[in-house]
Amino acid sequence: MGVIKLGVEHREAVRGLFDSSKYMGMNLADFGFGSAQEANQLLYTIFCNNYLSEIETNFVALGWQDGGGKITAAISFYQSTEEPAWYYTMHRSKNSRHLSAVLDAVIQLNEAAGLLKFYTLTSVRHSRLLRKFHWSKKAAERYEYVDEFTVPARARCYYALAWELLYKRTLLPVPTQVRCNFLKQEYRETLPQGGNI
Repeated sequence: MGVIKLGVEHREAVRGLFDSSKYMGMNLADFGFGSAQEANQLLYTIFCNNYLSEIETNFVALGWQDGGGKITAAISFYQSTEEPAWYYTMHRSKNSRHLSAVLDAVIQLNEAAGLLKFYTLTSVRHSRLLRKFHWSKKAAERYEYVDEFTVPARARCYYALAWELLYKRTLLPVPTQVRCNFLKQEYRETLPQGGNI
């Protein structure tokens, strides 16, 4: 089928995306949960409550739906009202090609809204692989990045929005990095929301 906006009606269709033993390349057991199953259930509940409830319009999720109605990839994000930016909060996938198509759709949606930069979170160890994993050639060409800050293992992020949205108020067991990805000047056709970036 293709990329769709996810809503309340997709709660069961996305459940299969939350069965991994890893999160951000780390074993879920390292987070202090009793089991990977408990951690996945918590992540699934957070995802559904924040992104599929349709109560808050700034929390959005897009996914790839196959011909049988199953969601094979999903990306959730928060669209800021305070700056021309969005926060890439989570991705889950059974198919990296589908995930790449979803990311392209998310970027296009946010560009149309005047949100020309976005923040991602990754472990320091995997930060060089972030773009190679599921970025399309087009997205990698159009977006540049700067690594904003690093947070040591088991430390609290100082910045409120990143702490709430990217870290989900969790002390991660490895050093992490927040990266700002921004649309290169030559590709900007409209003034971003909030003025200059």
